[in-house]
Amino acid sequence: MGTYAAAIQPRRTAPYATLVEIAPAGADVILVRADLKDWNRAELLAAYTWGPYEGGPLDEIEGAADSSLHTALTIGAFLSRYSGTTGFVRAEGSLMTYRIVLLRPCWEF
Repeated sequence: MGTYAAAIQPRRTAPYATLVEIAPAGADVILVRADLKDWNRAELLAAYTWGPYEGGPLDEIEGAADSSLHTALTIGAFLSRYSGTTGFVRAEGSLMTYRIVLLRPCWEF
C-alpha cells in the first residue's frame, strides 16, 4: 500500500442507493421530472409499489411528491450520469419525465 492509501477502503454504493434514500419507505418505482438544461431543477413526482400479481396496476404511495433542494440535487446528479438507464416517459419542452425502478417485482426473482 502507498503512503496515502487507507487500510480499509470505503464501501462503494450502487447509483440507485442515493435514490432509495430520497424515496418514501417501501417504494419500488419512482417517477421523477428534470430539466435537460439544468439537472438541478428536478423533483420527485410520485412513488409506487408493485401490485401483488404480474400485470396488475402499481399502487401509488400517497404524499410522495418532493421538490426540496436535496431531492432535486440527488435526482439531478443521478440523471446527469445515468439517464440512459431509466425509463423515459414523456417530454414537455426541456422537461423530461423518467420512471426509475428501484426494486424489481417479486415475480421476476
